[in-house]
Amino acid sequence: SSFPNEFTTITATPFPWLEASYRYVEIKNKNYGPASYSRNQSYKDKAFDIKIRLLNEKYYLPEIALGLRDIAGTGILSSEYMVATKSFGDFDITAGVGWGLLGSDNSIRNPFNSLHSSFKTRTNVVGQGGNFKYSSWFSGPAGIFGGVEYSLRKYGLKLILEYDSSDPQMNPFNPMEVKNKLNLGLNYHLSDAFQLGMSFDRGTNFRLSFSL
Repeated sequence: SSFPNEFTTITATPFPWLEASYRYVEIKNKNYGPASYSRNQSYKDKAFDIKIRLLNEKYYLPEIALGLRDIAGTGILSSEYMVATKSFGDFDITAGVGWGLLGSDNSIRNPFNSLHSSFKTRTNVVGQGGNFKYSSWFSGPAGIFGGVEYSLRKYGLKLILEYDSSDPQMNPFNPMEVKNKLNLGLNYHLSDAFQLGMSFDRGTNFRLSFSL
């Protein structure tokens, strides 16, 4: 939970190379519809995400994955990304390129622009969901994101620093203030199966989370 969004996610890994998630979001500062219809009911959004591992980590090479967020959803939180992660002892270093919400800070030129002119613009239409908007995938502005994780294995702690390439201020559906692009986090592993987390996001919000 990180106001105004509260996330609930169920994730399955049917194959070692595939991660599929169902995500449910409650946007607490938006009404579901006109007061005559929804009264004070907050807005709800459902989405499906997938992440596909393209390359296993090697001694010299990072693990590489491709991801799609909000497939056939409303488009409010839709993103695509390519990401690489490499371990160095207790450190995990990650860097990637994102599109959609993850590319909204427009920090680099879209690398697919040279393939076809259709990749230069992205149609940001917030719909009712249920349609695969293939034409918008990997199109429009792009952004570089990254992060560093440091594991204190003795204490079951993981320290996290990330640069977030999403810019919620640019989201026309529900713009949010961003004072800082760096997020700080701390995860505590109570057991192999249960994890608690907290972070300070966007320079404005504390986030609490748990995973089982």
